[in-house]
Amino acid sequence: MGGPRPPSGPVRWASLGSFGKGSRLLTEKEIARSWRALFRHGELNEALFAKAEALLEELRPESPLRHRLGAELRELRKLRLQKQS
Repeated sequence: MGGPRPPSGPVRWASLGSFGKGSRLLTEKEIARSWRALFRHGELNEALFAKAEALLEELRPESPLRHRLGAELRELRKLRLQKQS
Protein backbone atom coordinates (compact mmCIF):
# COMPACT_ATOMS: atom_id res chain seq x y z
CA MET A 1 0.00 0.00 0.00
CA GLY A 2 2.82 2.44 0.73
CA GLY A 3 4.40 2.08 -2.73
CA PRO A 4 4.82 4.81 -5.33
CA ARG A 5 1.74 6.38 -6.89
CA PRO A 6 0.85 5.71 -10.52
CA PRO A 7 1.56 8.58 -12.96
CA SER A 8 -2.04 9.79 -12.93
CA GLY A 9 -2.51 9.05 -9.24
CA PRO A 10 -3.86 11.48 -6.69
CA VAL A 11 -1.96 14.50 -5.45
CA ARG A 12 -2.62 16.64 -2.38
CA TRP A 13 -4.71 19.76 -2.87
CA ALA A 14 -6.65 22.02 -0.52
CA SER A 15 -9.31 23.37 -2.85
CA LEU A 16 -9.62 25.01 -6.22
CA GLY A 17 -9.66 28.39 -4.50
CA SER A 18 -6.36 27.96 -2.68
CA PHE A 19 -3.03 26.69 -3.82
CA GLY A 20 -0.80 24.56 -1.66
CA LYS A 21 -0.84 21.38 0.33
CA GLY A 22 -4.11 20.49 1.94
CA SER A 23 -6.40 17.60 2.65
CA ARG A 24 -8.17 17.06 -0.68
CA LEU A 25 -6.62 14.74 -3.24
CA LEU A 26 -6.68 15.74 -6.91
CA THR A 27 -5.54 13.80 -9.93
CA GLU A 28 -3.04 15.09 -12.44
CA LYS A 29 -5.99 15.70 -14.76
CA GLU A 30 -7.53 18.04 -12.19
CA ILE A 31 -4.19 19.79 -11.69
CA ALA A 32 -3.94 20.34 -15.46
CA ARG A 33 -7.49 21.73 -15.51
CA SER A 34 -6.66 24.09 -12.64
CA TRP A 35 -3.50 25.16 -14.45
CA ARG A 36 -5.46 26.09 -17.58
CA ALA A 37 -8.04 27.99 -15.54
CA LEU A 38 -5.28 29.86 -13.72
CA PHE A 39 -3.82 31.28 -16.94
CA ARG A 40 -7.06 31.62 -18.89
CA HIS A 41 -7.95 35.16 -17.81
CA GLY A 42 -5.20 36.25 -15.47
CA GLU A 43 -2.61 38.83 -16.27
CA LEU A 44 0.91 37.45 -15.92
CA ASN A 45 2.13 38.66 -12.54
CA GLU A 46 4.04 37.37 -9.54
CA ALA A 47 0.90 36.31 -7.67
CA LEU A 48 -0.17 34.18 -10.61
CA PHE A 49 3.30 32.68 -10.90
CA ALA A 50 3.29 31.86 -7.17
CA LYS A 51 0.00 29.97 -7.56
CA ALA A 52 1.43 28.12 -10.56
CA GLU A 53 4.53 27.17 -8.56
CA ALA A 54 2.30 25.84 -5.78
CA LEU A 55 0.47 23.68 -8.31
CA LEU A 56 3.79 22.32 -9.60
CA GLU A 57 4.91 21.46 -6.07
CA GLU A 58 1.85 19.24 -5.68
CA LEU A 59 3.07 16.94 -8.46
CA ARG A 60 5.62 14.19 -8.01
CA PRO A 61 9.16 15.30 -9.01
CA GLU A 62 9.31 12.65 -11.75
CA SER A 63 5.87 13.49 -13.16
CA PRO A 64 5.90 14.22 -16.91
CA LEU A 65 3.12 16.74 -16.27
CA ARG A 66 5.33 18.56 -13.77
CA HIS A 67 8.13 18.80 -16.31
CA ARG A 68 5.78 20.01 -19.07
CA LEU A 69 4.08 22.62 -16.88
CA GLY A 70 7.44 23.73 -15.46
CA ALA A 71 8.71 24.38 -18.99
CA GLU A 72 5.50 26.25 -19.79
CA LEU A 73 5.90 28.39 -16.68
CA ARG A 74 9.48 29.28 -17.64
CA GLU A 75 8.23 30.36 -21.09
CA LEU A 76 5.45 32.47 -19.58
CA ARG A 77 7.95 34.21 -17.32
CA LYS A 78 10.13 34.96 -20.35
CA LEU A 79 7.14 36.40 -22.20
CA ARG A 80 6.34 38.65 -19.25
CA LEU A 81 9.92 39.92 -19.13
CA GLN A 82 9.88 40.61 -22.88
CA LYS A 83 6.64 42.60 -22.55
CA GLN A 84 8.10 44.64 -19.69
CA SER A 85 11.20 45.55 -21.72
